[in-house]
Amino acid sequence: MPLPNHPYPEGKICTKNEILQTIRDWITVMQMKPGEKIFDTEIAEYFNVSRTPVREVLKILEQQKLICTYPGRATVVAELDTDDIESYYLPMQTLQCLAVRLAVERATAEDIDELESLNDEFRRKIEVGSDTEGLLAADRNFHQKIIDIAGNEHVDEFCSTLWVHIARLDYLFFRDGTQDSSYRDHEVIISSLRLKDPFGAELAMKNNWNNSMLAVKAVSDKLCGSFVS
Repeated sequence: MPLPNHPYPEGKICTKNEILQTIRDWITVMQMKPGEKIFDTEIAEYFNVSRTPVREVLKILEQQKLICTYPGRATVVAELDTDDIESYYLPMQTLQCLAVRLAVERATAEDIDELESLNDEFRRKIEVGSDTEGLLAADRNFHQKIIDIAGNEHVDEFCSTLWVHIARLDYLFFRDGTQDSSYRDHEVIISSLRLKDPFGAELAMKNNWNNSMLAVKAVSDKLCGSFVS
């Protein structure tokens, strides 16, 4: 398993959550590719920790269906199921629509100002055009802020799990040229929050996730078609 060339900072104490988030990021950006074997000894050595926290992290990743363990054989990065993209996007769409309805009643003027700043950052990443990871992170930060405003821990938990799978799909099938519509959807969401309009906010959120799902499916189908031909 090819770990990053740069070593983990020597002497830095690494928590289990930091290991978990780092490995999630590696899986998302294909540093650890689907089907690739995972060795807990290598990971433990990289982070300068024992194998115990690494094994605990791998169990969490297995529960989240990001890795697969075959007893007596190997632990590998889970394959991406590109034949059932809706199974990730539709539940996320439902959860995000619920979150934005809850956020309508809870959002303060400061919250809305922060959402505008986050959307401005998203726009700047669109204009740069060469920072896929930064662009996807800026989009997630916007949506995460809405979840934070909603204040429902169950929505937060379920979205967190779905985010990783969706991020893998977004990264693999990045849709250059479709992000402007997401930016505009964000603008409508912000305006609806300011107006205390749950229907407008939910409709914009639903459109946002539906358009993302359709765009990912279109790129996926196109790539699969090119392989067949």
